[in-house]
Amino acid sequence: MPSCLLNTKPSIIGDALPVNNLDRMRPWFVAARFLTNISGLLAACAATAAGALEPLLAPYSSSPELRIEALVGAPAAPRLRVQGNWPTPCLPTVEDIRLDGRDLRIELRSRKPLCARTSLPFDLEVDLAPHVGRTWPAAPLRVSVFAANSTAGEAQLRGFALIAPQPMPRAVPSSGLWWPLPQSDSGTTTAGIGFSFEVQADTIASAVLGRTGNGEAIWYFGTGRLRGRVAEIDLVAASPGAADGQSGTAGNAVLTLDFDGNGRATAWLGQYEQGDNQPVLRQQVIELAHLPFAERTDGSAWQGDWVLLGATPGQPRSARQLRLSATSFLAVANYRINTDDGSVLSCEREVAAPKAAPPKRCRLNDGNGLLIAEFDSIDINRLDGYTPDRTPVQLLRADKR
Repeated sequence: MPSCLLNTKPSIIGDALPVNNLDRMRPWFVAARFLTNISGLLAACAATAAGALEPLLAPYSSSPELRIEALVGAPAAPRLRVQGNWPTPCLPTVEDIRLDGRDLRIELRSRKPLCARTSLPFDLEVDLAPHVGRTWPAAPLRVSVFAANSTAGEAQLRGFALIAPQPMPRAVPSSGLWWPLPQSDSGTTTAGIGFSFEVQADTIASAVLGRTGNGEAIWYFGTGRLRGRVAEIDLVAASPGAADGQSGTAGNAVLTLDFDGNGRATAWLGQYEQGDNQPVLRQQVIELAHLPFAERTDGSAWQGDWVLLGATPGQPRSARQLRLSATSFLAVANYRINTDDGSVLSCEREVAAPKAAPPKRCRLNDGNGLLIAEFDSIDINRLDGYTPDRTPVQLLRADKR
């Protein structure tokens, strides 16, 4: 993360992010505010990021950041490198490593007493082979580094990163407005947050909007690089008070994204604050989806004109127009959409997922039941998948929503 994000003291994420209800964030309000603010602020953010340095991992540095990266090459077994600044000269060792699914927790601790309050850099290598095996997992690892600089002190979150050294299919996130899924924003301080993503090649720009604890409108803007399905974006805070030369009430933030498909992502939105004896990363996890402005997000939202690309055997550049209509529900989690040529698009939801979430997978069969294509990356405007012979295929909406 460029150190330019830490020019102001960040507030606790729960205070800086909105408590407003999502239903009050009307599309015309969002569009007007974005058009008014995004150009100048994104330009400023890009200029700041371009001139920013890497974290200053040197004696007496006050940077709270940690650098977490995969070590590739020999030996081939999975290893991590963790670098940063420790608040005392009594540098830490790895106290504990725990793996729960894709969530990897690393705890660092210093056990030496009576250390001076002078920060020094540290550099550790962490062997993950006993925990993840001899090869890197196919899906990104969610690495959280906790730290404590005393024997009995509570370990606190100091850094987070998505580690994905293995080649993986590149996500194609849809540009536009994304919203927290109901299970994420109901009854929490994420209610009322809106996200906007714009993707060009491997560059992704993001705007996050909401309200502070004081009810003041707040925007975060930033750009980052999309690496496969993950991205890390440094966000610069902006508010009406800041634009008028007044001090804002919220600091800058960092947004880490894991796109599970074209229209579904997990976001980690965090800010640093100064703890009792070390910097602490306050973080919230938000499940996002690219959703239409519609009362219903079931199969009826998928009706309309579409173009199927690459599905004709032996013709990877083939194009075929389809009209999806006549939705029928097979079960709570499934529905099917007929086409004008007799083929059927059958979609399957995750049973535990919110009703507003896009389907997990869809299958397109012809009128005789033969498989034309199977899609595993689903968005309201684009489905990506493969034909039975593993030829890449896309189903694109003609009139995007």
